[in-house]
Amino acid sequence: MARSGFFTGLDIGTSTIKVLVAEFIGGEMNVIGVSKVKSAGVKDGIIVDIDVAAGAIKTAVEQAEEKAGVSIDKVNVALPANHLQIESTQGMIPVPSETKEIRDEDVDSVVKSALTKSVTPEREVITLIPEEFIIDGFQGIKDPRGMMGIRLEMRGILYTGPSTILHNLRKAVEKAGIALENIVISPLAMAQTVLNEGEREFGATVIDMGGGQTTVASMRNQELQYTNIYAEGGDYVTKDISKVLKTSRDIAEALKFNFGNADVDASSTTETVQVDVVGETSPIDVSERYLSEIISARVRHILERVKQDLDRGRVLDMPGGVVLSGGGAILPGVVELAEKIFRTTVKLYIPNQVGIRNPMFANVISLVEYVGNMTEVEAIAQNAVHNEELLRRKPIDMTTTYTVAPVQPVTPQSHMSTETRVVEPPVPTEEKINDKPKFGDRMRNIFGSMFD
Repeated sequence: MARSGFFTGLDIGTSTIKVLVAEFIGGEMNVIGVSKVKSAGVKDGIIVDIDVAAGAIKTAVEQAEEKAGVSIDKVNVALPANHLQIESTQGMIPVPSETKEIRDEDVDSVVKSALTKSVTPEREVITLIPEEFIIDGFQGIKDPRGMMGIRLEMRGILYTGPSTILHNLRKAVEKAGIALENIVISPLAMAQTVLNEGEREFGATVIDMGGGQTTVASMRNQELQYTNIYAEGGDYVTKDISKVLKTSRDIAEALKFNFGNADVDASSTTETVQVDVVGETSPIDVSERYLSEIISARVRHILERVKQDLDRGRVLDMPGGVVLSGGGAILPGVVELAEKIFRTTVKLYIPNQVGIRNPMFANVISLVEYVGNMTEVEAIAQNAVHNEELLRRKPIDMTTTYTVAPVQPVTPQSHMSTETRVVEPPVPTEEKINDKPKFGDRMRNIFGSMFD
């Protein structure tokens, strides 16, 4: 059952950092504020400079607060799939209460018992998702609370990641002055939101084409089957245009979005555009066909690498085909080019939230939807993982002597005239959400501590 209240998502990307504030009422998500700022201190989706990244995060949060008209004190953060490992786990406990009725505390305990699975010291548990509970041998139970039994078992999926990545993420959010509520695995949330029920059941692949990297996630039987990250994205297309045409990054970005097409066959051979080139006293004419060839080469390179790995993992033949998302997928011709490469059904995911109907917001939207639709049992499990990892990271007070037992580490293209056009850097436009909650509503919200 979906929760109610306010939830905030933080998407720390290579090119942009996005913050989204939404209110959940009766399972419906209503976006009340969103911000997007230029990313800093991040490379290939990973924080490499904590202080610089913290500054960018703080700016994004402040802008989201202003647009939403609320105060943000905690966030849910998307974690990329870099070096993600997925494995099965299980736990078992005796039900301790005299009545033998299973309570929240028992679910917490059985989850923690499953966390004793060996994990190498350089890795850390990100989340554990319960698949089923078993009470005295009776299987297939989704929520055991309120039932009676002597022995409670749980089978689930354990997700682990590098401790260094997780530490830098937490530290940057902390330095931005915000509390970290949940860490959510980005491809898992993306697959849950971008794919429909049938696609998640029978199988489909999501390809999120971001600025600095491309993330792939395949889901079947409601489970994440495959995930991978490629350190190439839309920014690389811009760099290629800039390098080949010897023009500035701003002009290259304008060329890409205003006149670019990833499908060479759909581009014009007669229409040209004037481009300011370094070392030339006057603009030169560049045909749309030539521009398309530059763009297509990079996009094709990325998608062919993805296809190679999907073929190797035998997940490309799933009936749901491929769903594209992310800012890099907005470019005309990307869907058509992907169809030629993957030889399967390809569609572009466009969010239906008012004001942010743009694939570039798919990641942060999916993050907030994932947290808002988290069941109570999943929330208990996530809290158990958080507390257990917090305990493991807690420093030992060396001023006091303790006796410690050994602990095993757990490890549609528009018509264009034939006249020559001059390119200017694009001016980004965004729909702003100006309707702020009334003072009384804001005070009630603050009193309830429901701002995420």
